[in-house]
Amino acid sequence: MDSNNLPLSAIELIPHRSTMLLIDKLLSYDKAQGSGCILAAGREESLFCAPESAGEGRFLEEVVVLEMMAQAYACLRGYEDRLQGCQPSLGFLVGVRHFNLRRRVKVCEEVIIQVATTIQLDDFFIADAVAMVAAEKVATGELKIWLPPTDTGDID
Repeated sequence: MDSNNLPLSAIELIPHRSTMLLIDKLLSYDKAQGSGCILAAGREESLFCAPESAGEGRFLEEVVVLEMMAQAYACLRGYEDRLQGCQPSLGFLVGVRHFNLRRRVKVCEEVIIQVATTIQLDDFFIADAVAMVAAEKVATGELKIWLPPTDTGDID
């Protein structure tokens, strides 16, 4: 059995753990487009609920949707690393442009995030991200990510 078959759990592709892991699995990957589709589902025990939300109307903090998008891109990159036989690269979200949250996301809603690399310049990447709940686009944004070079030299 091929261990790279999709869908694949996000925990195998990114370093986030416990309550900091906000996405669930990589559903699809398109190497030619540098894109993928990731499932994220807000969890009832989330620490990231808006303070004023309670009961069934609990909403995720707005910044959590942005973090889900960033983790979705990390998941995509982690899968690319896995295909090359490498450990997932360490990456950092260094900027965001044109983030638009069209509506708040309820805690237990399933969010499908489409991410695609649009530009790569050395160790910097720009990616477009779209978050959907059912057929509704709930957020969009442009992510700027830095992947520090991996040290391949030996330490003397």
